Amino acid sequence: MRFSRWAVVVALLLTMTPAASADEDKWVSLADRTYTESVAAVAAADSSGVYVRVQFVAPLAWYAGTRFGWRDERTQGWLRRLYALRTSSGGYGLGAPFDAFGDKTVNPADTAYTITVAWHVGRTLIAGYDGGGVPAWAVREAASMLNTVGASAGERCPAYSDHVNDVGKPCVWNVSAAAAWFLGKALRRGLVPEWERREAGAKVRTWLADVVASYRDDLGGWTYQANSSPPQDAWHNAPTVAAVLGTPLGPRALAGQFRNFPYSGANADLIPYDCAKAEPNYPMILASATKPVTAPVDILQSRAGYAPALLEIARACYGPR
Repeated sequence: MRFSRWAVVVALLLTMTPAASADEDKWVSLADRTYTESVAAVAAADSSGVYVRVQFVAPLAWYAGTRFGWRDERTQGWLRRLYALRTSSGGYGLGAPFDAFGDKTVNPADTAYTITVAWHVGRTLIAGYDGGGVPAWAVREAASMLNTVGASAGERCPAYSDHVNDVGKPCVWNVSAAAAWFLGKALRRGLVPEWERREAGAKVRTWLADVVASYRDDLGGWTYQANSSPPQDAWHNAPTVAAVLGTPLGPRALAGQFRNFPYSGANADLIPYDCAKAEPNYPMILASATKPVTAPVDILQSRAGYAPALLEIARACYGPR
């Protein structure tokens, strides 16, 4: 049987495809597994009366929007649940009392936390708005809450929460960075009311400049807050890095994260910006995302946040088939 030259080329390409697809498949398969197990954990928590925090609901909505479509009923179901967890100020919090700074001033359960609004929920809101499944009011309300939150010490960063207990406390860098990221995204989409835009724009510039100025080259990252000295851990450093990627500091901060924490589950959010780190980090992420735990909250803690991040890795690093 005779084959044309093009038939041979096509045959060779087809034999090369499975390797690339297999790499993508393992990330997507792990994302699917973390989502499926998280859904079961939510159902178990609901049936036993265990509160499911917004930090778990938001990434499941993001995964569903990416995997099934933002208008899909599964996605919309998660989003309805997400909106129902809003605090009285229009923000998002823990749904439980919390002493944020360990100083015996306990915030009530209805407190909205800046990092929760801007990062844990904010990324889902922005992705969903861009995807056509999150209404403008949801982003606008969250942005307005951030724009009106009090200030930390020195007035150059947002307070840790909207409760008076946390006003005037030291700047916390992952909080400042995430707040600047989300409020900036909302501004660029025209989702900050006109009468708030000038103030919001000034805050974004101030907050971000303070974060950039506080980067420590000797640490390859940041301390946790303004009055501390050790480098912050991988999980707090990662969102700080992600929020400055659009600045000249971005490449240096990204390199610092991977140098300090070469194999960490926290790197999942940053791998799309350096795909060479995908394969070296996969074993650690796999172990972290499949940790053998049984309590619903423990399952959600170890799995829910990975679900959308792993899809982002597959998309960014392996691309469409």
